[in-house]
Amino acid sequence: MNKIEEKRNKVKSKFRILITIIAFMVFLWFVLVIVEFVRVDNNKKPLICSPMIKDVEDDDEYSKRCYGFGYKYKEYYYNEDDSLSARELVLFFQEFKRGYKNNLK
Repeated sequence: MNKIEEKRNKVKSKFRILITIIAFMVFLWFVLVIVEFVRVDNNKKPLICSPMIKDVEDDDEYSKRCYGFGYKYKEYYYNEDDSLSARELVLFFQEFKRGYKNNLK
């Protein structure tokens, strides 16, 4: 092999390693998002969530939201007794779809 082919092989090798690392990180993120969706579906809070921010929805209800790695989480509470009425988790590019059908089970 000449020097040019050796350099190409080194670059290809480094590129493959970089692609493998990126693919592994994407796989881990995908698994994390699935775990978080399952937790919220089972009426639990996400494992990774920034500090909760309180929002006023209307006279009867307020919400708290936070952000994770590529997703948003929101809890809805009744004003009268601060009881939890619903939870919602969506990907970062989606909007929350709050409706009466999303009440807790």
